[in-house]
Amino acid sequence: MDFSDMVKEVRRELKLSQHQMADALSVNYTTINRWENGHVVPSKLAQKSFFDFCENNFIDISRLSIENKNKK
Repeated sequence: MDFSDMVKEVRRELKLSQHQMADALSVNYTTINRWENGHVVPSKLAQKSFFDFCENNFIDISRLSIENKNKK
């Protein structure tokens, strides 16, 4: 699962709009849109912020990766 897929899946699981997720991560909503569409690969710091956000919301990224592989 690439980063763009993770962002989409986490946002869907938490039932957040791009605006809401952007607010939670203190970024602009267009940043979330670019991440989801694969137009931009976030910096390591932004990725860490995203992974910390997931952890704080009890989302196991490794579980998402496994589930995505099983869907294919």
